[in-house]
Amino acid sequence: MRDINEQIMEVNRRREIYTDIKNLRKKIIKGIAACLSTLSLVFVVAYYMPVLENTSRQTPVGQYGSMILAVPSVGYVLIAILFFILGVAVTLLCRHYKEYREKEQNL
Repeated sequence: MRDINEQIMEVNRRREIYTDIKNLRKKIIKGIAACLSTLSLVFVVAYYMPVLENTSRQTPVGQYGSMILAVPSVGYVLIAILFFILGVAVTLLCRHYKEYREKEQNL
């Protein structure tokens, strides 16, 4: 039989494990939300990319921001950056899920 100090230590250890698991669940949900929002943003940019290219060629030369939009590859650069962000979000999501599974197995 354990004495009272060992029982308190065990209760505190289990409490820490449960709070860690709860925090990891929250991180996983946030990671899924980040992945889905980035993926939807990629689809929106890819859908409007032909519109961006057509409007960028019709911009008047007198506007200062038209120099950036004059290049039709801006849409491709935007999609590449968004896919990089999506890759980072998926990597973090996988790492958090791995930590979550390890914490659950230690329980």
